[in-house]
Amino acid sequence: MQHKMTAPGWQLLLDRMASETDPVRRRNLDVVGRHVVEEVAGNLPKLMETLVAEPVYSVWGASDSVGPHGHDEVLAWYQALVGSGRNRLDYVLHRVVVDENTVVTEGDFHYAFQGDELGADGHTERGEVITPDGRYLVVHRAVVLWPISAGGLIEGEHIYAGERHRVVRVLNAGERPELGRRSQEPA
Repeated sequence: MQHKMTAPGWQLLLDRMASETDPVRRRNLDVVGRHVVEEVAGNLPKLMETLVAEPVYSVWGASDSVGPHGHDEVLAWYQALVGSGRNRLDYVLHRVVVDENTVVTEGDFHYAFQGDELGADGHTERGEVITPDGRYLVVHRAVVLWPISAGGLIEGEHIYAGERHRVVRVLNAGERPELGRRSQEPA
């Protein structure tokens, strides 16, 4: 399958897919790639086609979320992500591991948040004051285990959040328009 991953962080997954010779492992990488493309695009019907009928998501570590369970909760979770623009992310991968039953990805999730989404007070890692109308690069490290069914669909995601979101820096006007709310894209 030709994947349309535009964010640079996904290249390691594409490279791994291109080099995999085992058909089951390639299939597993492919379904994760399709899932990612549809998530970032906000195409929920196609995204849900990559999942088993009753997927289970789990979130551990530095997160307040426990993850949705079942079709309806997972769909509602993705609807909320799309509504907030948080589906438009870049997962800068450092590692991709695959076997016959699971794909594992490790890396840094990159998002663009508006200052009003981050709270009233605070500073970026660079010391910049967070303002309500500013746009910020927000990052957190995570490992995602993607269990794959015998039929080649994703059974859910098991996300290990290694840290809470870090507000790294201010994003300049027009910088990283592929991240965050669609209103940031050039006309």
